[in-house]
Amino acid sequence: MAGDMPKLEIRAVIHVATSMYRLTGLPLMAKAAVVAAVGVVALSPPVTLGAGAQAGQSVSLHVEETTGIRRTRYPVNARVPFPQGALARADQVRLLRDDEEIPAQFSAGSHWPDGSVQWLRVDFNVSIGPQETRAYRVEYGPGVSAEAGPGRGLALVEDADAIQVGRVTFSKTAAPLFRSVSYRGEVIGPGRNGFAVEDTDGTAYELGGDTGVLFEIIRGGPLYVELRYSGRVLLAAGAEVPFVVRVEMPNSKSWVKVTASVDDPEQRLRALSFHSPLALGPRPWVWDFGTDRWTYGSLRNEDSSVVLTNDVEVGGETGWHVDTGPKGQERPYETTGSTRPVVAGWGHLQGETEVVAFAMDRFASAPGTYRIALDGAGQASFHVAPATPVTRHRLTVYQHFVGAPVQIGAATSPPSMLHPLVARVDPAHYVASGLEPPADR
Repeated sequence: MAGDMPKLEIRAVIHVATSMYRLTGLPLMAKAAVVAAVGVVALSPPVTLGAGAQAGQSVSLHVEETTGIRRTRYPVNARVPFPQGALARADQVRLLRDDEEIPAQFSAGSHWPDGSVQWLRVDFNVSIGPQETRAYRVEYGPGVSAEAGPGRGLALVEDADAIQVGRVTFSKTAAPLFRSVSYRGEVIGPGRNGFAVEDTDGTAYELGGDTGVLFEIIRGGPLYVELRYSGRVLLAAGAEVPFVVRVEMPNSKSWVKVTASVDDPEQRLRALSFHSPLALGPRPWVWDFGTDRWTYGSLRNEDSSVVLTNDVEVGGETGWHVDTGPKGQERPYETTGSTRPVVAGWGHLQGETEVVAFAMDRFASAPGTYRIALDGAGQASFHVAPATPVTRHRLTVYQHFVGAPVQIGAATSPPSMLHPLVARVDPAHYVASGLEPPADR
């Protein structure tokens, strides 16, 4: 029976503000240009169903807050499976809570051989209390369509070599990745910009460049945008490894999530890293890391540096340490001591008018060396090197851009961006579709 079936999870990718601040949404671009749309989007207030309500089949969807933090207008990214032939098009759906239609963005993640939808992406925003569960249903069928009218959200403005998503502009080559982040003023400066791999000889290679990169718009908003870059990295002696870079942004938070995955069947690589060049105005800049002691300090000049390193089962030892000082000459500042030997991998860098909250997903979650480095020139770097050779490297980094002084009073914390809401689809629907729940959130 359905009640005896194991719970299957789809984790919603979301980012939350820190305990220091809360955003109410992203500013919108004034100019109209090429707006890339994927699926059908509804952003208007909920619509109450009347006597002439549409009829169709439905799938139950439950959203759970499991971290104990209140979330306001947080993005949920659910994936719903369908049997072949059950859903002809992604516009034959709507999202309901009780008798109210919820504004949502629908798009087909994949199709069956007959062209019907195999995986349906459902993107929407939720306000939910600590450890609360909300019940929804996805109604679908030939006579079903979203009644809530389209509204404002993230617009995509595209030209030959760049794409602008709200107030953030990305290149189409992945290297450099960020062209501009400008909510109040420009936050991107000169420096390393994007993902890189390091081979076993210590040589670094950028992911992307001027040739051979395929750029795609996977989800075009307005609630949620996803960009995809794919290509190959040419290593020494003519060897190549394939890579994929994904960029994701919701309309309700001013954060950017970037993920790189690199397949390395011959185990030629030893590390994967992400680099973000920040421009935060006059120094000093205040930094902090989410250790048990909430370690903090300042970068007072261009040569200043701070590095958080967490070794997990490296040489038989697990522990973290923070080093500070002139770049290349850092000295111990804090070490594990009596605290837990693994930290969460998040922190902040705050200038006079801008604050960037950052986090590495799966930080210190497997044997290896994990590192976050910040310097007074504005370079932020995130690095993971597995303890033993692997055939697939993966790194996800979040950056949340807000103004200073930050808003006080948000009942949120950095761990919530690393612990997304959980969206559960009726297990019986997986059985009917013959599909397995997604492995990655």
